Amino acid sequence: MRIFRKTVVAQALMALIFLAISCQNSENIDSRVRLSGKLVNWGNASKILNDRSLASDFGLGNDQLIHTNEEGQFSLSFELNEPGYFSLGRNKLYLSPGDELYLEVDYRDPEAAVFNGASATLQAYLSGVPFPKSGSYLEGGRNLQSANVSETWALAKAKTEERRKALQELEATEEFMELESMRLTLDQLNTILSMPIYGSFKDFWEYSEKKKAELLVPLKDEINSLAAGLMQDKYMKHPNFRDMLLELVDPALQQVGIFAELTFTPYMIEYDKMGAWSTQLELAGLTEEMEQETNQLLASNIAEDYKAMIQTKLQSYEALNPGKPAFDVVLTNALGEQVNLSSFKGELIYVDLWATWCGPCIAEFPAFEELKNDYANDPITFVPVSIDTDLEAWQQYLEKHQLEKDNEYAINRLDLADYKVITIPRYLLLDSSFQIISVFAPKPSDPQTRLLLDSYLKAKP
Repeated sequence: MRIFRKTVVAQALMALIFLAISCQNSENIDSRVRLSGKLVNWGNASKILNDRSLASDFGLGNDQLIHTNEEGQFSLSFELNEPGYFSLGRNKLYLSPGDELYLEVDYRDPEAAVFNGASATLQAYLSGVPFPKSGSYLEGGRNLQSANVSETWALAKAKTEERRKALQELEATEEFMELESMRLTLDQLNTILSMPIYGSFKDFWEYSEKKKAELLVPLKDEINSLAAGLMQDKYMKHPNFRDMLLELVDPALQQVGIFAELTFTPYMIEYDKMGAWSTQLELAGLTEEMEQETNQLLASNIAEDYKAMIQTKLQSYEALNPGKPAFDVVLTNALGEQVNLSSFKGELIYVDLWATWCGPCIAEFPAFEELKNDYANDPITFVPVSIDTDLEAWQQYLEKHQLEKDNEYAINRLDLADYKVITIPRYLLLDSSFQIISVFAPKPSDPQTRLLLDSYLKAKP
């Protein structure tokens, strides 16, 4: 009896100790992700760990800026609430709270990446995923050998089976396996859907939406069978699924019986509305028209998480309202000299954000130069600022067009984050006190630009 009692007491004590340890551990669960490693062949590319969550599609992602030393080495730590997808250059990552990962990533060759850590096998698997924008298994058209659509279908199927075997060998969560299995379906579909455009590059035919549908009709049953069951909200967690949403309800394809059974869920319809709203805000700011649209959206039955995103994004744009202090940034002219944007304070400041690869930007140059000449005797400073990452190409452009290097500036796009610069061309107009007039100012060729400048010049004491 005594032995029995001692055993019971011991077991009870062990249970209490285990419970105490469990409670302590639950309170101290580390939700931080710790990454370290090296970035190779990065050049002037942005060193950012990009969040690929649904919120990131509306500019609300948990992006992380990476600082490297001269050898490209870095160390990064950040909070993460739930597992999700990220991208680093051309590499895809799947990170979870508490992950500790060492990685060496080559910007030019994603499959050469090296990983060490508990989730290393997952990251290594993801380093081999194809790129949807390159036609998935078509690899930018390199794997497209003939005009026979059945051959492309066979290629996509074989590649998918190969990747599926590799996926099944992983030890991963049920959610990861389900999402990646769905990715395989998308890549198989995307390969055949991309064939018409890549075939036109090889002069197999002249591309058109009609031609695309015509080419894919013979595979209609196979495509529909593969796509059955895709339209589920749980797949919205995967960035590739969101990227292909509109393709899956393409009217031209549905008209010939491809994807005819696929329809958006209410959540997907709301996502589409959110995307249109967010894009308009990023392009033009909170105009009166946008305010009305925002109020209507918030008053609708849109999902609560979307409403929260709208409020968060609106708050992030409040600092860009007229009359708010402008954000100071450091510019570097083509002679290598640095100057603060605020150094132009005392005059109106009209900033032209452009790049050598931006056709619409360059199309505005004659109007920009005309403004400079017409207002040469007025207290206005015109500041051209390039966001080129290829600074050599920028310098060559300036030399070719004989532009004054001491008055031509460049900046890293990341340094313009406070101004919410998503696309270019973009124009900023700041007053003589270095306060915002408009960070979505009209382009130089727009007559409204001169009216705006004249109104502030007349109001100046």
